[in-house]
Amino acid sequence: MAYTIKGLAKANDCESFDCYGLATVWQYWYTCNHNEYGKKHVIDDFKLLRKADRQEMINWLRMENEYFLDVLNIIESAIY
Repeated sequence: MAYTIKGLAKANDCESFDCYGLATVWQYWYTCNHNEYGKKHVIDDFKLLRKADRQEMINWLRMENEYFLDVLNIIESAIY
């Protein structure tokens, strides 16, 4: 099942139902599980997004790259 950014953020009980909310949760997962499990969790969740929303999320992460650089690197290394 493919999710919108808002839908996936709601499914993950994010604080805000937007790119920032998802990125914050993914950053938390990666920081708390600084291993392959944390990376896999971020990648698997990202892949639940619809294709258009994946691109929107990547574009947003690139604009906010200082704080969410780890998340962006994890996703880009998995898809490129």
